[in-house]
Amino acid sequence: MMQIRAITGTDIKAFQDVMKISIAGICTNAYGATTTAAWVSDKNPAFHFKIPEFAFLVEEDGQIIVVGGWSLTDKVDLHPNSDQVIEKPTHARINAVYVRPNFEGRGLGQHMIAHLEADIMTRSSVRDVYLWSTINAIPFYQAMGYTGGIDQFPEVAEGHKIQVRYMWKRLG
Repeated sequence: MMQIRAITGTDIKAFQDVMKISIAGICTNAYGATTTAAWVSDKNPAFHFKIPEFAFLVEEDGQIIVVGGWSLTDKVDLHPNSDQVIEKPTHARINAVYVRPNFEGRGLGQHMIAHLEADIMTRSSVRDVYLWSTINAIPFYQAMGYTGGIDQFPEVAEGHKIQVRYMWKRLG
């Protein structure tokens, strides 16, 4: 049975590693090998990834296979270059849902999204949720009830931009 747990301090590097492995393995077809390699390179100073305020993972046989997290924020009209501290949050942002390659198609991402949404409803009164989806994940988020909005083209590494889509959902 799949169990989702909050990350601990010892999980931070593994959380980020799963994110990079997932991007490299799953996003290459959408953005190309050169852009994806530049994006996840350890030498990429533009690579921005802060562990979300509320971060979770799934382990199987001692290996972290899914990571996800969310933060309280305000509505962001453009893809953020950095995270902001908001005094009176109006939205929750799903910062991350990454499934390790070769574990896709097992419903793990769906379980993580459901867990994040339930956690948002438990911890806050905020019901408006948004995220930025890579183009390969848009159908997944649409199937989870998210509505697509504007596209942006953030630079993920020097000279490398990708297309992402702003998506939102109002929780029940």
